[in-house]
Amino acid sequence: MMTIHELADFSGISIRTLHYYDKIDLLKPCCIEQNGYRKYNEDSLRRLQQIMFYKELDLPLKKIKSIMNQPGFDQKSAIRDQKDLLTAKRNRLTKLIELMERILEGDNSMDFSVFEHNELEEVFRSRIIQLGTEYRQTLINQYGSVEAFIARMMQNEDRIKESAIKYYGSLDKYIESLRQAPLPEKEMVKLQLKLDGIVKQISDHIGGEVSNPEVQRLVNEWKKTAEKLFKMDDITQIFRQIYHGYMNSEAIIKVMDETYGAGSCVFVGKVMEYNDKNLL
Repeated sequence: MMTIHELADFSGISIRTLHYYDKIDLLKPCCIEQNGYRKYNEDSLRRLQQIMFYKELDLPLKKIKSIMNQPGFDQKSAIRDQKDLLTAKRNRLTKLIELMERILEGDNSMDFSVFEHNELEEVFRSRIIQLGTEYRQTLINQYGSVEAFIARMMQNEDRIKESAIKYYGSLDKYIESLRQAPLPEKEMVKLQLKLDGIVKQISDHIGGEVSNPEVQRLVNEWKKTAEKLFKMDDITQIFRQIYHGYMNSEAIIKVMDETYGAGSCVFVGKVMEYNDKNLL
């Protein structure tokens, strides 16, 4: 057990900051003794370390508190997500430093490639980290891992950029919109779970006609829900990429069939393809 003074000395975090973390319910002492001394244990240290990891990712304290106070918060899962973001940032900085060193050694070649980084992928990853455990678990259940979901999203990068420019005026404005005004966490979970539920309902019709009006009604409901989830007025290109994946990707088929039943993934893909080609 540590007093607040000992914790401050051990961590390098000021007593004033620790008092503030206590005040906003971000880091509470494990107990307060009769003499008023705050005491912190090993769990407190782990939580403080987690807070500092999030601060390295430039997340505001309000968001850090929201993430860490969620029911079912998984520290190891959170650290894996943080590691991925920090690794990407480190790799980019390493390339920038190497370029500076070459210039200092007399290399006068113009290299601007090191300034390029995939902001779209970065913001997708950052948003997922900021979302709740339940939402991340939904992605894992559907795609196998968060990384698989991000890779899936980035397969549609060119199409996402086209839609972003069309509906937001520029990719920068779309990215800024994602950063500044993300859907509330509960709403994101609600929309994703709704999509999963619609896919399940479509799968229940496996063996039937893809033109079944009820099935096609479900597909249209799926598209409307996906537009809200992706914050786009037109997800036609993404929709096409998704159903092509449902019909052709062995990895996606394996995960979907395990979740919704054998043959469900290809069936859902064909139902979506019919909807797209018949402009329903």
